Amino acid sequence: MSAIRNVEQVRDRLETCAPRGEWVTPARHETLGPAKGAYVLVLRMDRAVPISIKTLPANRLNPGLYLYAGSAYGAGGLTARLKRHFDVNKTLHWHVDHLTTQAAELAAHAVPDANECELADKMLSAGGFEVAVAGFGSSDCRGCRSHLFKACHD
Repeated sequence: MSAIRNVEQVRDRLETCAPRGEWVTPARHETLGPAKGAYVLVLRMDRAVPISIKTLPANRLNPGLYLYAGSAYGAGGLTARLKRHFDVNKTLHWHVDHLTTQAAELAAHAVPDANECELADKMLSAGGFEVAVAGFGSSDCRGCRSHLFKACHD
C-alpha cells in the first residue's frame, strides 16, 4: 500500500474506500444544497497542535494529514456543517473545531444519506489510516474508538 503524503492522495484513497460522494473545498461547498448525510473532513496540519479538551486526556497532534468523520443531519445539512468547518472565525463547540481553526488546508468528502460511523469503519478497514486520538469526536458513539484518524505515511 502506498504512503499518503498529501490531500490529493487522501482524496484518491477516499474515492476507493468510502461510498460515492462529492469532494468539497472551502471555495466550493455550496454545491451540496440541502442534502443531509455524513462527511470525512480532511485537515492538513503544518505544525503541532495541542489538544486541550475537558473530556479528553491532554494530547497533541504532530504535523500531518488528519481525517475526521462527522455527520450533518441538522438544519442546513452538509452545506451548513461544512461551511462552519471551513470558517476559521467561530466559537469552539465540537472537538474538531479545535483543529479546523489551526489547519493549513481543509477539504471534505461529503456523502448524502451516509453514516459517520460507517465512514470511519471503512477508512480504518481500507488501511492507510490509524486512530489519532481515542475518543475524539466520538463521545456520543458507542461503537467507535475515535472519529479522528491520521493518514499513515510510512
